[in-house]
Amino acid sequence: MTVDRIGERLRRYRRAANKTLNEVAAESGLTASFLSQAERNLTGVSITSLANIAKSLGIPLNALFDQPSQHQPDSHHGQRVRYTIGGQPLAYERLSSNFPGNLINAVKMSMPVGYQSELISHEGAEFAFVLSGQITYTIEGRSYPLGAGDSVHFDAGKPHCLANVGDEVAEVLTVTTMGLFDDRPTA
Repeated sequence: MTVDRIGERLRRYRRAANKTLNEVAAESGLTASFLSQAERNLTGVSITSLANIAKSLGIPLNALFDQPSQHQPDSHHGQRVRYTIGGQPLAYERLSSNFPGNLINAVKMSMPVGYQSELISHEGAEFAFVLSGQITYTIEGRSYPLGAGDSVHFDAGKPHCLANVGDEVAEVLTVTTMGLFDDRPTA
């Protein structure tokens, strides 16, 4: 895979699909201005947004960025690969494996102080459990402040975003029914 940044990959695949920013925005639940900024590497893009964009472009998610695979059903602390998307401050650890018929995908997210995600909606359900720190999920304009031990579960088709509102790194376990992992090799 080439070493170009995420923005260049987004632009290249969008153009190859013969789609405008507005078309991809409408299909992915994002705004054209956000996508334009992402293509110019002016803003970060969450794994969920990238999954929506990949679906819109008809490409596997791993064509946009490298994810660690998880073939075994077990996942152990200290042995998982911690990764980011394009060097962004939000870090992930993959917790779930991928197999035929799999319906859930889980990641542990480490969010730096001040992090705020883009507003997004996507297929399926989303569940988040705060392991440490203070975050706020905003779902359809309503804020849900959460601390360690708190959780939220909702229809991910509703516009939502999350932010680290505390003064320390927040760690959150997120489980979604949206496909986040595609362990198939790219062409």
